[in-house]
Amino acid sequence: MEPRRGPQWLILRKKYLLAILGLLLFLLVLRVLSGGLAPEPEIAPEQLLAEALEKTATSKSFRYRVEAKLGRDGVLSRVEGERQAPDRIHIKGTMYNNPVEFIQVGDTTYMRDLWTKKWLTMEGNRLAQSELFVAEFNPLGFLKFKDALGVRYRGKEKLKEGQMLVLECQPLLDNSYLELKYTDYYCKLWIEPQDHRIRQVVLEAKEPGNITGLSVGLKLWDFDREMNINPPV
Repeated sequence: MEPRRGPQWLILRKKYLLAILGLLLFLLVLRVLSGGLAPEPEIAPEQLLAEALEKTATSKSFRYRVEAKLGRDGVLSRVEGERQAPDRIHIKGTMYNNPVEFIQVGDTTYMRDLWTKKWLTMEGNRLAQSELFVAEFNPLGFLKFKDALGVRYRGKEKLKEGQMLVLECQPLLDNSYLELKYTDYYCKLWIEPQDHRIRQVVLEAKEPGNITGLSVGLKLWDFDREMNINPPV
């Protein structure tokens, strides 16, 4: 026969249950605050990606920071730039371990000489249009996708600018140079929940054998701000 338990046992049991419920509630709140229970976006991931790519590409202006790495060879370039539609660009940083600064206005590109610090003028914008320098002069060129496979929503992650929607996909790039050199691509994008513009991107291009050949990190901000990009004096 089971022994009779008194009021003291009932009080201890109640305190025990309350402690467990309190711990579970605390863990639930902690997960919500850290973005662990981020709700699904209101639109499908494929639609969100398409909208984010279009809105970002059609921005009148933006500032950016881009870093390109090549396999084990380390950093190829690390530049900051500003771009104003349709054809004004200013970038400054390092490329192939050398300091660089370029200004493009229309069909004219200005390059600061490494030794004399004077500006050299190059007519035509072939340099800026080259697929070899797409990361530095036109970072959104990496976001020209023929198609994007396996688009997945990965919840929310916090950047300095706030909580962002996160997508992952395997894109097919519209870049003939990269298409010849690499086989598979992985892309992770951080998207502003309110205006659906892209704030950060990581793109990895794989060589045969699943070896990472090219890695590009891109950050974007100051969309549609007034910018003064003019020829150097």
